[in-house]
Amino acid sequence: MSEYGVFIIENLRGDDFFDGENLHDILELSRIKNIYKEVHDKDEFIAVIDEFKTSNLRYLHISCHADMDGIEINGEEITNLELSKVFKNKITKKRIFLSACKGGNRNIATAVTRCGGRSVIGTPIDLHFDKAALFWPSFYHVINCADNSKMNKKSIRDTLRKCVDLFEIPVNYYHGIKGEPKQLRRYKFRFNEKTINKLIKTSKLI
Repeated sequence: MSEYGVFIIENLRGDDFFDGENLHDILELSRIKNIYKEVHDKDEFIAVIDEFKTSNLRYLHISCHADMDGIEINGEEITNLELSKVFKNKITKKRIFLSACKGGNRNIATAVTRCGGRSVIGTPIDLHFDKAALFWPSFYHVINCADNSKMNKKSIRDTLRKCVDLFEIPVNYYHGIKGEPKQLRRYKFRFNEKTINKLIKTSKLI
């Protein structure tokens, strides 16, 4: 069984807010087990994904730039198809959290779930890093207090609802459907709005 804890991967630029490092510092104060890794290029990112697998930590938190086509590491694009290859056999049954502009999209969720990842959580819009600096530590802290042995769908939904309403950050939560590789379940959390729950098709990885 995996161990409760957060493995943080961050790619920093000089003009960006270091929200991954900030998360690490707060989790340390909260005595929540975590590992923080800063990466500077695609090769380092791939190597650190291997470290995530051997760490046996349950949650992978990635702080970087992203869009519908994939993620970006210091100007180098990693497409969704490449992501699925990098993640293969490395994130099985793990949950992925993206602190990235537009990281909460169907294409990235498809890449994650097709290679065995359990779910993807992220924002569908450009991320305000001042709010992210508050949102993510609060989320992990509440989840840890609620149940540090297992993060289930209900605890995720309940905690996301509270954090979205508190910090006014829209969040999408995708998880795979057992026996249905061509479908995802998507929950849309919006400030002071009813959560939308919908089955959607996975996308093509190009």
